[in-house]
Amino acid sequence: MSEPSTNAAPHIGVVGGGMAGLTAALRFAQAGCTVTLWERSEKLGGQAVAFPVAGTFLEHFYHHLFQSDHDIIALCEELGIGDELLWLPSNVGYFADGRIWPLNGALDLLRLGFIPFHDRVRVGMVTAYLQRVRNWRRFETVTADAWLRRALGQRAYDRTLGAQLRAKFGSAYDRVAMVWFWGKIWLRTTSRRSPLDEEKLGYPRGSFNVIIDALAEAARAAGADLRSGEGPAQLRPLPDGGWAAEFPSGDIRCDAVVATVPSPVFKRLVPDLPETYAANLGGLEYEAAVVALLQLNQPLSDTYWLNVADPDLPFTGIIEHTNFMPPADYGGKRFVYLSKYLETDHPYFAMSDGELIDAYVPALQKVNPAFQRDWIERSWVFRERAAQPIIPLHYRERMPDHRTGLPNLYLANTTQIYPEDRGTNYSVRLGNRIARLVLDDLGR
Repeated sequence: MSEPSTNAAPHIGVVGGGMAGLTAALRFAQAGCTVTLWERSEKLGGQAVAFPVAGTFLEHFYHHLFQSDHDIIALCEELGIGDELLWLPSNVGYFADGRIWPLNGALDLLRLGFIPFHDRVRVGMVTAYLQRVRNWRRFETVTADAWLRRALGQRAYDRTLGAQLRAKFGSAYDRVAMVWFWGKIWLRTTSRRSPLDEEKLGYPRGSFNVIIDALAEAARAAGADLRSGEGPAQLRPLPDGGWAAEFPSGDIRCDAVVATVPSPVFKRLVPDLPETYAANLGGLEYEAAVVALLQLNQPLSDTYWLNVADPDLPFTGIIEHTNFMPPADYGGKRFVYLSKYLETDHPYFAMSDGELIDAYVPALQKVNPAFQRDWIERSWVFRERAAQPIIPLHYRERMPDHRTGLPNLYLANTTQIYPEDRGTNYSVRLGNRIARLVLDDLGR
């Protein structure tokens, strides 16, 4: 094991090199700590990482920013890349009854012909009501399924918001707290200066790698040691209150460790967590995700974000990135994400990439009858086991604390971004928050 440093600066280990881990590493290094970050993947960035396509880069999993994402916007300004954020008009649709219905405002909602007119009005009134709610705690004790079913009526619920809830959470749809759904509505509301404003979404020119690279460069410049392609096999407490990060080449001693990995991974890293804390982690569930990315030689539709309410389609969202960012940025090629949330035992999670694309082609022909298999020039499939935490009733009471009950060991992951949903903005906020907490504890 490496010897403890004689320097007064504490050595802090960070496990996980996504946005939260990188932000925390930057803050620790800026505070004068010795920092070592480990990311098991070859690239830093977590679920926001991008890879080279068509002369530029594109994320494995679709991403954009809202105008209300103040934490990551402030970080970009701090890193000197604020001018790289582009703010572009959004374009949303809904696929039902074999066609795409535009859904960019109240007038489009009133034109949703697959439900009766009075149901459309009811959906609009419920949405407008949720946009005005500030006290989200009232939604912690009721499921989204029960609240929305009662508010909308069975028919409107089944064809609209209920269909989206089932698409997102599968068999767990009726266990998700209403506070989660409120958060989605509230996010879209606060991203506009007024309800009449056109929604604009943000995207870094050149992909989210621009933010990741700038963040990593700043952390290294401040003294952080960022190591990708490796991670500890286990974290072991030491008698003096420090921690040993175990590697085949030997242990590395840290005065404190922050883990930003999913809860199941954290439990494997620290098998001797306090019983109550481990039970809390074990009671949390995740939805997995499979995302297929297609490079097409022509557009699939003219919609950027298409929610799919047709249960016969094998995916639940179509995100046509080049209906948001200009195709000219990608050499004229078109890029489309096909998103599916599911349990890890679902057949799609284990299919080969080619089998999954084969299963999707007939469905794409339902979305656009002109679609042909030879439109697909290239394809990729990305999978994530811990894509979406499932937020149950009374979650605030059982949410794991950042302090794990073991001295100088901390957890900071997407199960603790409550009541908001996971996203790059909240990961940056999480990284800032955990850094303040740890520095305060060490200072005392």
